[in-house]
Amino acid sequence: MTTATEAPDATGRTAARGVARLLALRTAAPDTVVPQASAFETYYREVYRDVSKAEEIFRGSGVSQRHMAWDPRTAYADGFPTIKPRMAAWEENVLAMSRRTVGGVLEDAGADELRDRIGTFVMASCTGYAGPTPDILLAKEFELRQDLRRTFIGHMGCNAAFNVLKTAFDALAARPGELVLAGSAEVCSVHHRPEVSTEQAVVNALFGDAGAMTLLGADDGGPGPVFLGTHTETHPETTHAMSWHIEDLAFRMTLSPYVPFYLAESIEPFVKRLLAPHGLDVGDVRHWGVHPGGPKIIDFVGEKLDLTPEQLAPSRAVLAEHGNCSSATILLILDRILRTSRPAPGELAVLMAFGPGLTMESALVRF
Repeated sequence: MTTATEAPDATGRTAARGVARLLALRTAAPDTVVPQASAFETYYREVYRDVSKAEEIFRGSGVSQRHMAWDPRTAYADGFPTIKPRMAAWEENVLAMSRRTVGGVLEDAGADELRDRIGTFVMASCTGYAGPTPDILLAKEFELRQDLRRTFIGHMGCNAAFNVLKTAFDALAARPGELVLAGSAEVCSVHHRPEVSTEQAVVNALFGDAGAMTLLGADDGGPGPVFLGTHTETHPETTHAMSWHIEDLAFRMTLSPYVPFYLAESIEPFVKRLLAPHGLDVGDVRHWGVHPGGPKIIDFVGEKLDLTPEQLAPSRAVLAEHGNCSSATILLILDRILRTSRPAPGELAVLMAFGPGLTMESALVRF
């Protein structure tokens, strides 16, 4: 668990100093927008004609549209590609999205003054592999320092943005005068497989493509959102509930329908363990970002924590407009909270995501 330290503020009172300050945040997605209804009627209805609940699954997914590098309505007209072109498409699109997000945060923060202070670059993606990894190519393109410390995190799934953030927080604790680039990019659309099952219909109804990047610095008391701490739990008795394996044709995801129920059993004590070190309870938190692994996860978390529709709105909006974009999703939700909820100074947010393990990740943010 990562928690804030205590330091006197300008009045001499004790105030929480965060583990990092958010200096900039940018998101990006492929230009192709695929309406859910069109994808189902044009392509998936025929693919899943033997899955009795296929239409119900797509209509009940909470997804209205997705940004997709590979549009399912056209991408498989000549059959299913092997892993090689899928990885080429992953690399091309991760770099394209990340050029926009990295360039955006540098522009927002004032690149000329701050570029040389960026000492660490942490990036995640679980939807592909290539070497040199994208962070190396991006560091070269944006002329970042030659002694830049880089970490590329692969295959950790939907919760990986928190692994990125925690690595960034550790870097700032060790070198508080530096800045850290931290983010992810996912291209889920390149992994559709010729497998007809209810489980795969659920997977193909949910996932989209997106990227997000942050620029983080030590909490110097200035304006902007501050990360106060994180909390992680893994429940190994549920390792069977979610998996992500590389197979001959594509990556293959398994997703148990019981995942929302497993999370519902654990979410209250999990959130309390995040908040307790800060002397807080659920009622003290105004804003919530819940990784939308599916609409039931949002429903169950909201019910267990007694959250309002307004508090769940950013998570539902991201699911509707982007689908589940794996590790990038929680940063899309944070961006949505900042742009549409417009938190007042001092208000709090809890961000959370879930991945294989089952792993539960969370962070506490003060605006």
